[in-house]
Amino acid sequence: MRRGARRAAAVALLLAACRPPGPPPTVEAGLPSREPAVRIGVAVDVPEVEVGAAGDYELVAPGGDVVARGRAGDRWTIAADGNGRLTGRRGGNRFGPIDGPITVRPRGDGAVVVGGKRYRGGALVRSTGPRRVTAINTLYLEAYLLGVVPREIGKGRSESELEAVKAQAVAARTYAIGHLGRRERLGFDFYATVADQVYGGLDDEDPIVSRAVRETRGEILTYDGVPILAYYHSTCGGRTAAVEEVWNRAPLPYLKSVSDRIGRSDRYYCDTSNRFRWSESWTGEQLRAILRETLSAHTGRNVGRIDRVEEVAVEGHTPSGRVRSLRIRADGSDYVVRGDSVRWVLRPEPGRSLNSALFVVDRDRRRGEVTALRVSGAGWGHGIGMCQVGALGRARAGQDYGTILRTYYRGTELVRLY
Repeated sequence: MRRGARRAAAVALLLAACRPPGPPPTVEAGLPSREPAVRIGVAVDVPEVEVGAAGDYELVAPGGDVVARGRAGDRWTIAADGNGRLTGRRGGNRFGPIDGPITVRPRGDGAVVVGGKRYRGGALVRSTGPRRVTAINTLYLEAYLLGVVPREIGKGRSESELEAVKAQAVAARTYAIGHLGRRERLGFDFYATVADQVYGGLDDEDPIVSRAVRETRGEILTYDGVPILAYYHSTCGGRTAAVEEVWNRAPLPYLKSVSDRIGRSDRYYCDTSNRFRWSESWTGEQLRAILRETLSAHTGRNVGRIDRVEEVAVEGHTPSGRVRSLRIRADGSDYVVRGDSVRWVLRPEPGRSLNSALFVVDRDRRRGEVTALRVSGAGWGHGIGMCQVGALGRARAGQDYGTILRTYYRGTELVRLY
């Protein structure tokens, strides 16, 4: 996924020309002017969770009563009884049942440990009902981003790719600011998974990423003073998609299709990706097996057993080249799958989606039945917003993070909240 930077002298000149003078403008009224605290669901609705800390720590009940103590390496297992009250155990030691939540309070500035992973900040465990608990990491937003950005753009980035990592940090921060409080009913702000942004905690931190987060502290992207929907994906395959091409939603002025071509050449900023071009194939038997698993869920119809697939045909492409809809005829019935859903119906194998909807199909038919299907495609992900591998290529070519962001998110403003 790496490609050499273009002409070092040109890089230096381009950085100087592209970097906006001075700090970003101040933010519109209504957005936070101080760094917010965030709550991350790191173990959600599970039967029990193991907690501890990197050093000495206490487990504290509501009201401040210390119910247990531990040292580095000690782990308490917290669960809920049939009435939803919390209990704890460590070897022969026990506490509870008590009404929660229970707070993990390190002595000093040590990390908390949840499920064997280290996190900055603090943690608490709350009951989510009889015999179910959720563990939440509580920390400030910038510390949270230190564990998010490496999982989203990768660890071990080079100095020449720093500006792309900065762009990723701004996009991740923008998402977080725009979605604060939307999961309040769950008692936290974000899942630690792809349901929001993947978060790995302290053990996933990386020096280049940490520098990028520090150097963009408090910066987000806005459109008309509102945080944008800063979608991003791995590899666009040559051109990103407008949001309305992929999902059934109204167009957004800053999520338009953008070319990733390098000038007038036949190269693209994201062509170093191993998913820039790809292919998949199915035998007739493999195709029937996959469609039995996927077609009902994504068409709203009860498909049942599939004994015969008569046709798989693309019915039009969007302006960026992605499949607009896919028509599948099976056992005499037609099924139409639209937009990004084609990736989840036409799976290469169980548990893995098709890389992208930017593809063409070819098939063999015998006696009116599809006996083999081949897909030739480009890119990885939904294709909306920032192309991450493209951003890395742009950074290596000398573009700064403001230029990268304004390329993929048209008409947006980079602002500093705090």
